[in-house]
Amino acid sequence: MFMCKHCLEQFDDQALAYTLIPETRLHHPMADAFVLKFCSKAHIQQFLELISHQGMNYVLTKVDKVGNKDFEPSNPLDLLLLVGSSKG
Repeated sequence: MFMCKHCLEQFDDQALAYTLIPETRLHHPMADAFVLKFCSKAHIQQFLELISHQGMNYVLTKVDKVGNKDFEPSNPLDLLLLVGSSKG
């Protein structure tokens, strides 16, 4: 089970669509505590729009049944463009 950071609803793990973590927290001993989870492409896009003014880099992962796709660490605005141009 996880809670979507945007809509604050609980979902089964199979519904996980994207994760987002600040790049500075990747190697933190408790890195899992900093991972934000999202249930849909629309929700990650809306969240990235909310934080688009931040200069901090984030690592975005698209969770898929076939395998996870990690995007290069980027600022929220660049990640928003990447998510918008990706399929699914």
